[in-house]
Amino acid sequence: MRCRSLFLVLVLLTCALAEVHGQDAADRPALRDLDSHFPFTVPETAEQWQARAEVVRLQTRIALGLHPMPQLADPAPTIHGRRELDGYTIEKVILESSPGLFVTGSLYRPLEDAAAAPQPQRRPAVLYAHGHWDQGRFYEASGGEVRRLLATGAERFENAAINHMQAACVQLARMGCVVFQYDMLGYADSQQISFGRAHRYGLEGPNPPATAEGWPLYSTIAEGYGQSVMGLQTLNTLQSFAMLRSLPDVDPERIVITGASGGGTQSFIASAVEPRLAGSMPAVMVSTGMQGGCTCENACGLRIDTGNIELAALTAPRPLAMTTADDWTRTMPQDGFPELVRLYQRVGAPKAVELFPGAHFPHNYNHVARVALYGWVNRLFGLEHNEPILERDFELLRAAELTVWNEDHPQPPSGIEFERALCARWAEQINAALGPDPAEPQERLEEQQRLLREGWTSLTRWGELTRGHLVNSGELTQLAASGQAAPRGGMILRRAGAAEPSKHTASAAAAWSLTVRDPLAKQGDSQDQAPLVANPRPAAAYTYGYNPPPLVRRLSVVLEAIDQIAPAGGQPLELVVDDEYIFLAAAAALQRPATVASIRWVTAKDAAYDPFTEIESIRDPQFLPNALRYQGLPGLLTLLGERVVRVEK
Repeated sequence: MRCRSLFLVLVLLTCALAEVHGQDAADRPALRDLDSHFPFTVPETAEQWQARAEVVRLQTRIALGLHPMPQLADPAPTIHGRRELDGYTIEKVILESSPGLFVTGSLYRPLEDAAAAPQPQRRPAVLYAHGHWDQGRFYEASGGEVRRLLATGAERFENAAINHMQAACVQLARMGCVVFQYDMLGYADSQQISFGRAHRYGLEGPNPPATAEGWPLYSTIAEGYGQSVMGLQTLNTLQSFAMLRSLPDVDPERIVITGASGGGTQSFIASAVEPRLAGSMPAVMVSTGMQGGCTCENACGLRIDTGNIELAALTAPRPLAMTTADDWTRTMPQDGFPELVRLYQRVGAPKAVELFPGAHFPHNYNHVARVALYGWVNRLFGLEHNEPILERDFELLRAAELTVWNEDHPQPPSGIEFERALCARWAEQINAALGPDPAEPQERLEEQQRLLREGWTSLTRWGELTRGHLVNSGELTQLAASGQAAPRGGMILRRAGAAEPSKHTASAAAAWSLTVRDPLAKQGDSQDQAPLVANPRPAAAYTYGYNPPPLVRRLSVVLEAIDQIAPAGGQPLELVVDDEYIFLAAAAALQRPATVASIRWVTAKDAAYDPFTEIESIRDPQFLPNALRYQGLPGLLTLLGERVVRVEK
């Protein structure tokens, strides 16, 4: 009876696969983008969440280029230009992040110098990540905007209406915190990578070419290494955090991060990847709706099978607070926040997550929202101020007074030449950490294998996400003889060790051929041009930050075919492939180690063959972000060892 049932399954599968051209294109799932809906399903137990959180945290680090973690410069800052004002001081900071890349910003402290006291006092600290307000740290609202903010009660003082970020830093310092407001790439003093490159890519001309000195961001090489503006900004945040921890007047265990809009994105991403941050308050950003519109908020692989609610949840059980406004966050009280509350209950910290609704104001970090910030910081750090904590006026400093650059501290190199060199140096670090070197000690080789396995397992795990579309995406045909050669551009799946088909039922047949198409490709789509989401900025992350690449979508078809033919615990398979299918076979073997016994690779290529080095367009069906980071096809094959047998064509 069991054999007969399996036979029927095989017959139905084969018939369905043959009906590729009869399918309605509307049946195929659409590509997701930053405006899709991203609900969060709360795991049933804390243990299930811990397992899921590890998967998502690794995915996040990979997407941002932080696996392995790049070698950063010494976090010792250059601090100069101290000014004493009403209840606080402000200083100028220059801090090297990735070698050659500098973080710039303003450091606020309580006027009382805690480090110089007879018994040095360690203060709590706040990282302030600004969002996409013009000029960031140097922001000045227009006269009309200032009048509107004052008239609607969004602000109490004109100076705070002109620059709400400076108002927040001043108030936090007056409360007893050390505050570092640092520049996003392309804003204020951070001009090594321009605003146009970091935030308006594709709207101001094509991407410059690679040269002998290196390659620019957004190129297929940069994406292959996982190099992005979002990754660089995260590195700057992590280095700023390390700098604060090193200051003699800062308590390294009491540092939180906040910011609004794009600064909110930086805030919850930082607390997701840096467990030593004591908490995070991303304002007007976290929701199940729009996930972040700028290139600096998107990275390939970041939001595949996840979204901002779950990414913010990686802060748990540490304190997490959020605000809403009349924007994409307005639905948070009904969609998103209840799930975060249930998660925090699961992990035993029900009071550690808070939401401060403010849908009566447009997108903001105004005084009303900042009062919520001050109360949150006050309670978290036990500062014992009476609440509500209201701001008082302050002396507004303008760009000329805040800039860190002068004759004694000249601006570092910038421009596209710097960008190319930065990407090349970053890749050198990656290759040194993951590249093959038999002279390395055994312990180091084992560490390389661990990193490669984690990387490739995470990337190919996405092959599970589009499963269920085999019926319209592949063609599986039973063969008369298991020794039949692999078709051009195809794969043979055969019982390991079998030379002829079984003499018993068809369900136990020895061999099948498989050809595969992209499950998301619609009838009439070009097989040479992968589909992209509609977005005026042609950055890969807008498509591949939310969807598995076509190559991994094709892997889903291979995995489904393997599971149909050789269920778990059944007789393992040998895969016979040519060059076109070798990645799919190797990725399938990594994902199904007990089911795929070996791979016979029929090839005329040499041992160093790597198709990922030849990709020139993000629309190439073979494009796979992060593949070069994990040493391409050779890196993947090293994980399989003797299970891959090369057969000269």
